[in-house]
Formats: sequence, structure tokens, C-alpha cells
Amino acid sequence: MSIIRIVLLFFPQIESKRVQYRKYLERAGVIDALSKALIKLYEEQNKPDDAIRFVRKFMCESCPDDDQFDMMKSDLEEANKTIARLEQELERLRSQIKKTPEEIAELLEDGFKSLTEDEEFNNSLLRKYLTREVLDEYMMTTTAPPTEANLFDCIQSGTTHHDSSCGVYAADADSYDVFTKLFDPIIRDYHGQLENESDVLQKDNDWGNVDEIENLDPERKYILSARIRIARNLDGYPFFPKLREKQYIEIEEKVRGAAEALDGELTGAYYTMGDIEPDIQREMVARHILFKRGDEFLTTAGCYRFWPTGRGIFHNPAETFLIWVNEEDHLRIISMAKCGDLGDVYNRLVTGVTELEKSLKFARHPRYGNITACPTNLGTTLRASVHIRLPLLSMREEKLKAMAEELNLQIRGTGGEHTQIEDGVMDISNRRRLGFTEFELVKSLQEGIVALISAEEEIEAGGGDD
Repeated sequence: MSIIRIVLLFFPQIESKRVQYRKYLERAGVIDALSKALIKLYEEQNKPDDAIRFVRKFMCESCPDDDQFDMMKSDLEEANKTIARLEQELERLRSQIKKTPEEIAELLEDGFKSLTEDEEFNNSLLRKYLTREVLDEYMMTTTAPPTEANLFDCIQSGTTHHDSSCGVYAADADSYDVFTKLFDPIIRDYHGQLENESDVLQKDNDWGNVDEIENLDPERKYILSARIRIARNLDGYPFFPKLREKQYIEIEEKVRGAAEALDGELTGAYYTMGDIEPDIQREMVARHILFKRGDEFLTTAGCYRFWPTGRGIFHNPAETFLIWVNEEDHLRIISMAKCGDLGDVYNRLVTGVTELEKSLKFARHPRYGNITACPTNLGTTLRASVHIRLPLLSMREEKLKAMAEELNLQIRGTGGEHTQIEDGVMDISNRRRLGFTEFELVKSLQEGIVALISAEEEIEAGGGDD
């Protein structure tokens, strides 16, 4: 397909968006307000040096000037710091309060009743597998000291947010065994292992031959970026629902020491979250290299307690290798590149993980492999993805979905999960986590992306027709 034809194909959509946007601005009074401000600027005898400041002041005479704005911004930052300190103190006080078995039983009964009586949101895996028999059996059960996690620690998010697809988080590694009649069927169902009668669902770690993973788009025609991340938790520590403040700090110190010992292209620096200015944090989050709090499911589960204590990020100068500390799991190890060189990204990840394993002992389950707080991530814990532009294939939604299903790929929108595909740009990743090796998953993503690019090229060659 010629460039001109592609432009003509998308021009009506672009023009329609422009017309809709202009109408929106007119309805909102934006165009009228700007026109008046520009006319006022035109009529000024002595043109101001700072035209933008003049327009801003004209449009909002009661708005604060620059000095007042800076003072208000400073006050707001101080207020936010005070709020953070108070939130931490509140968490410290809450952690000192231990619920009685009777109080836990009441919370479980109330949560179970609320969950099972909800007729609108009734599709979570928690709803499916938390039966009355399972609830009664685990009502007074806890994991071993000193964590002593109870069933409510694991399901409080799911009994509050019935629209969660899963609804459970393990409070510690023992939760997977102590509450096995709940966790095991959820894991097997989510990961497509219901027919697998084996006691071992996950193979040993196997990174395979990294040289078989290649640059999928040397000409940079389709792929905007590639990214692979894995999750790890330190052996001997509970997961976020039961982590104490002191343990958050201990984990951060251990990971920081291991990360700062890395060399070569992995050499970098560690930044603790509390020392990163809010503006810088927002900018890093916008560039997808830093995490933030706010997910309602994780909030209820207790993921953001003592925030920002114990949280931070390590990255190399090129920002191609990152370690998130205490985001959801203890570590999220990420390798990425702003191109389609999946082989380079994979090789860097393998090197990083291998080096970290020399000084950090990661938790592993004999049945499930590498374990995570959320049972949907365990196994390899690996998610390999590319940000790719496939404008013609994206317009053929049914074909795209069918290919993704056949190739075991997951498709997300331009901005990630729960977003729309815009201008043909989408996030494509491996759908499977459990039951395969790391190499098999990355290799399958590679084969899937090659197939999708071939489909796009076939449509191009056919002049935009299938």
C-alpha cells in the first residue's frame, strides 16, 4: 500500500476527531475566552515581554501570581509530607492491634455473605472457590509464627471488591499450603491447569539459549519498545499483607546492596522513594520507569502500608535495567529497550537475575515455582511485551483477537490494561505464566510477534484488503 493511500485511509478519522475536538472547545467556552484574551493583547499599547503571563492573568484576574503560586505549591508539599507522616503513624498503631479469633470470624462471615449475595459482580475466582465448607475449615486457621496470617488477610480485598477477577493475595509463602483448598483450584483455573493432575505445575527455571531470541524489527517499522519483567520475593519474609515496617526497610537494604554490586551495563544507582521529589516521581511514572500507589484492590489488601518506607528503584544510566523494590512483590526486575530487539532485552534480564541470585535467596514453591503475592503471577512470573504499531490489523478486530488466541498472546490498549488501542498502537504480551519455562514463553512471544507483523505486511501488500 502506498504512503498516500495509507494517509487517505486514515484522513477521515483524523479530520473527524479534529471537528469533534473543536466543537468541544466551543461548547466549553475555551475558544471564546482565548479569543478575548488575544484581542486584549492586540489592543495593548505597550506589548508585555511575557505574553503568556499576560494572557493567563487576563483569563483569571483572581488567580495567584507566580510568587503566590510558588508559596501555595510549597505549602501543599509540606501538607502532603505531614499527611504521609500521619498515615505512617496510623499504620504503626494499627499494626499493634491484634484482632481476636472472634473478630476475624465475624469479618470472614460478613465478607462471605457480601460476596455470595452480590448478583451483579459474581465472576471472581474467589467467589467460585470460597465455599461454605472451605470457609468453615479455615475460619480459625493461621500460618506459622511469627507471621500468623489468617484467611481474612488473604481475601479481604476480594470480599470488598467483588469485581476483582481473582480476589485473593497470599499473605506469605505458607498461605499457599495452609489454605491450599482455596489457592490451588484458583491457581489451576486461572493458569489453565485444571486437567493437570500432577503435583508439580511449574518446571525449574530455564533461560534456554538466549541467542535464539532476536531483534524482531531491525528497521524499526512496527515495534516501538520491548520489555520483560519478572517478580521475585525474598525467602523468609512475608508478602505485603503482613510485612512490618522494619521488614520493608530490611528488604530494601538487602536489595539495594545486591543491586549496587552489579557491574557492566547493569551498573547503576538506587533511589529510595522518599528522597525522590514529587514532580520527579510523576515524571518517572509517566515514562513507565517508576511505580505509584493507588490501585484500589491493592490498597484494600494492604499493599501501601507505611508508604513510602522501604520502596525505591534501581536503574542503570540508560534506563534499560530497573529493579522496583516493594511495589507489590519484593522485587520487580525489568529489562527494556526503545526498539524491537527482544534478544538484547532478554539477555540483559537473564544476566541481571543471575547476578542477583548470587547474593539474594528468592522464595520458591515445590509445586508452583517462583511465588508471588498474587497467584495470577506465580510460576515463571515472567511478562514479556512489545509496544507495537499495527494500524491495518488493529482495524480488523476479530482477526486480531483470533490470532492472539491461537498464539497465546494477550492484547492491551495503547496505555496498558483497560485502555483502548489508539492509532494502531497496542501492548502485546505472553498470556501464560505457569507450566512453561522462561525461554519457552519469550520464544512464543517472538513467534507470535513475527506472525502478527507478517499479517500486517500481507494486508499492506493487498492494498489494505484481506
